Amino acid sequence: MRKTHTNADMSHENRLSYKISIFFKSLRDNGIFPTIRKMGQRLYYKIKGVDFSTQNIYDLTRKGEYKEHGTALVSTSIDFLSQLLDDLERAIEKPLNKGLFVDFGSGKGAAIIHAKKLGFKRAIGVEFAKELHESAQKNIKALGVDGVESIYEDATAYTLPKDTSLIYFFNPFDEVVMQKVFDNIMKQKDNFENDVYVIYGNASCTVWRDNIELLDKITYISGATAEFYKL
Repeated sequence: MRKTHTNADMSHENRLSYKISIFFKSLRDNGIFPTIRKMGQRLYYKIKGVDFSTQNIYDLTRKGEYKEHGTALVSTSIDFLSQLLDDLERAIEKPLNKGLFVDFGSGKGAAIIHAKKLGFKRAIGVEFAKELHESAQKNIKALGVDGVESIYEDATAYTLPKDTSLIYFFNPFDEVVMQKVFDNIMKQKDNFENDVYVIYGNASCTVWRDNIELLDKITYISGATAEFYKL
């Protein structure tokens, strides 16, 4: 039997029953107007032909030697990313330099598209699944967003550009890969032009916490968590 990580397959989120349950949960947690606004966003994406649906990553063409170490494909909403950025700024007690946003395990490009809309000059996604990378390219094109790029690459081999200002993870892979990505990033630390911050959502390992001072950790009403770091 093929071994998979917990929550590696989140395709149940595409079912109508799941979407209905999320609708009522949003009504309960957020109220009617935020819920209607979210529905409007999703309708807009559907009209534009944008696909942020989840898939089982083990059905996809994956790059690199760590193919079995990926976790769930979960798209970050613009509201959640905006909240994360606000909370990071509160943690560092100053405005964030919104140069380059880099998302490791970027899936279909939701976070990088949202990051550009939230004021970053550029946004890059690093994705090891070919089909997700291709979907991200289509989504970027469909929305006509400039300065956003999806790169088909093994996260452990990626060299960050010098203008990187924020690195984003939303539980994209397990501790084996995260350790190698962490080591690779730290080797590049002296090359960055500005302060670099890290947001690690739904952390599934302690690699960052064991090596870098934790600025803050927040648990949100949805149950999602986020850890904030400075390189």
